[in-house]
Amino acid sequence: MSFGKRRSSAASGATAPPSAPPPSGGDPFNRRKVFPDEVWEGETGALLRELGMSPDDESNLAPNAASINARIEAGKRRLHERTEKAQANAQSLLPSAQLRPFFLIPDPCWNSDIGTFLMTSLDLYPYDDWNVVFLAADQRTAMVMDIALHPNGNVPAFVTAAEKFMADARAQMKRATEEAELTRDYAAFNDTRGDVQIRVKGLAMSFARALIDAWENTKTTGAS
Repeated sequence: MSFGKRRSSAASGATAPPSAPPPSGGDPFNRRKVFPDEVWEGETGALLRELGMSPDDESNLAPNAASINARIEAGKRRLHERTEKAQANAQSLLPSAQLRPFFLIPDPCWNSDIGTFLMTSLDLYPYDDWNVVFLAADQRTAMVMDIALHPNGNVPAFVTAAEKFMADARAQMKRATEEAELTRDYAAFNDTRGDVQIRVKGLAMSFARALIDAWENTKTTGAS
């Protein structure tokens, strides 16, 4: 699976508080700051620091096309390493074993404005661990190792459910952005963002569970 490079981080899926000008140096991608320097002064800045943030760390740099492409490429490399390791572990138990990565949030989402939203607004990327499970690439591997069989494509029910979920998530982030623009309550914005991130990962886990349940049902049906 391959995800296209993004031309701009300002696509319609992005929702974040107003950005400050690009930092003067230190960032190889010349990204803008999410929370301007003046926000870090006084009580608001103290609260943001209590949340584990700081003016110049990654969490305060808004993604742009260059940084997104770099993250995608780094994710590809890490996934390749993980796949090789999973394959080696499987073949130590079954020499003919073949595994394939399966992306829980479906690729039609990543290759649309939803993908832009996930990466620019939530710092969630397709090749990251939370979005990938390893499934059996063939029936023998599935049966002998008791691993769910790869569906060899997108699961339509997952695509439909993810698109519906993401529409609600984007609306929630849009409201949080608008509220932050009015109130400058960036701590509340950060809380909302964290909640949406957790719910996206929870959706991915529910898809993983559905794959396992479907495999278990297949085994039960086959044995009856």
